Amino acid sequence: MRKGFVLVTLVALLALVCIAAPAAFAAPAAPQAAKAWTVMVYIDGDNNLEGYVVKDIETELSALGSNANVNVVCIADRGPGYDTSRGDWQTTKVYFCTQGMLADAASAVADWGERDMGDPRTLKDFVTWAKSSYPATNYLLAFWDHGYMWMPNAYNFKDDTSGSTLDDDEQVAAMQTAGPVGVVAWDCCQRQMIEMAANWQPYAKAMAGSESYTNWEGIQYDAVIAAIRSTPALTPQQVSDKIASTALGDSDTYSSVALDTRLTTTLTALDQLAIAMKNALPVYRSAYTAARRATQLYSGNIELDLWHLAYNVKAKVADAVIKAKCDALMSAVAADVTVNWISASKQVKNSHGLAIWWPATASGLNPYAPTDFAYYRQMKISTLPSWDEFLAAFCQ
Repeated sequence: MRKGFVLVTLVALLALVCIAAPAAFAAPAAPQAAKAWTVMVYIDGDNNLEGYVVKDIETELSALGSNANVNVVCIADRGPGYDTSRGDWQTTKVYFCTQGMLADAASAVADWGERDMGDPRTLKDFVTWAKSSYPATNYLLAFWDHGYMWMPNAYNFKDDTSGSTLDDDEQVAAMQTAGPVGVVAWDCCQRQMIEMAANWQPYAKAMAGSESYTNWEGIQYDAVIAAIRSTPALTPQQVSDKIASTALGDSDTYSSVALDTRLTTTLTALDQLAIAMKNALPVYRSAYTAARRATQLYSGNIELDLWHLAYNVKAKVADAVIKAKCDALMSAVAADVTVNWISASKQVKNSHGLAIWWPATASGLNPYAPTDFAYYRQMKISTLPSWDEFLAAFCQ
């Protein structure tokens, strides 16, 4: 499925959405005993990705499907104009995927009507429903759609019917109600960033995704489900690693990141480097600019590979303290990233599995809307490290 980002005109920043009480949705006829894993896939196909909704459900989620060890469930929303397969159903449906299942209306466990996939209540309702209907020891939650870093009101999980997007603050609000999962995975572009890792640390143990493009294939759900069926005792980190090591297809990169104390160490190392860099900004501004230019960039030229950034800052400055802080950050990222796959493309050869946002100019702080940087400074990445303070000083 193609999940390359599509840039759209941005509107005003959404305020934090209050999550409504859970709705009463259909559950299995009889309560199930908890299995080892429940795989949950949030498929927002109410956009130009509609043509891949049925294909992924049938050829990957239902290639093997659920068994005694794993539940495979998904919520899927389609939109008009791109695909008419399986009766051209348009409303939002939930599926319990079994081997050989057709992604038609008759196979759905329930029809939820027209749901807004950009509304955090839909995410909250789906995760809550999946946990109560198909309980497990561990949960994998995968987001299937377009992605573009952390940008609010961009093409992150956009529902064309409603025109809304599921922004990062809204994801956090939903998970505060729905509760944690073992693995969060991004079946979309440019979401494997330290900003996302910081947001999800309270709600997941591991995170899998791409720093760059995730194109036609993305996560190979059939391979991940096969691994869980074969070895149900896999830990969340092992499942995240499996996602990263099998989601090759035609993507540029895929990695797996631990969200435990290893991420805390990475955030602390970033904090210490940001403080040192800000303090020495009058001396090394030009060196930082040169380091930024030398670092692996991704689409938009404001997302950089974190390890490679520290490597280049170390190479460009003479300050021993900054060099030591760079070493500490590189070591932390290397320990935090447990799997790092890179395509043969020379354009992404310096990817190390975890990216960060760094605009080059004052206008770059608000690339698409005047409230972008204010939104960034409300994210968890800005409440822990001093990176946002460095950005404000560097880009003034």
